[in-house]
Amino acid sequence: MTVHEKIAIDLYNQGYNCSQAVFCAFCDVTGLERDEAFRISSSFGGGMGRLGEVCGALSGAFMATEMLLSGTDEKDKVAKDKHYLRVKQLGEQFRESKGSLLCRDLLVINNNRMEETRDGVKVKECEHLVAVAAKMLDEYLEELKG
Repeated sequence: MTVHEKIAIDLYNQGYNCSQAVFCAFCDVTGLERDEAFRISSSFGGGMGRLGEVCGALSGAFMATEMLLSGTDEKDKVAKDKHYLRVKQLGEQFRESKGSLLCRDLLVINNNRMEETRDGVKVKECEHLVAVAAKMLDEYLEELKG
């Protein structure tokens, strides 16, 4: 298990949503303060505000990727293309691994992990998705080093 994967799982189990758990796990790399990252990523849990759209864990990984690859010049097409290519690759890798990019589909695909009780409240169990998203991003960081 990678360091960021462990941090993301721990944050998720502390009550962070899936997107917050992944994005906040990479604060050491993005340079953001955890409370800032927490607020930025708060709307993306549950597939964007529980709409069931793109998986929040994957969205968190995309946001961290943005912080690593996005240029500061909006006209820098090379930086933008590199960023989009990496996001596309991460998305395709996630879909291949888990069967979909969409939260609502992932909850059906992984129905044996859909609900658990935490402090008496039923919640969607997405720890395994948080782990996969964090691990994929860690693998990419290793590629950048090499």
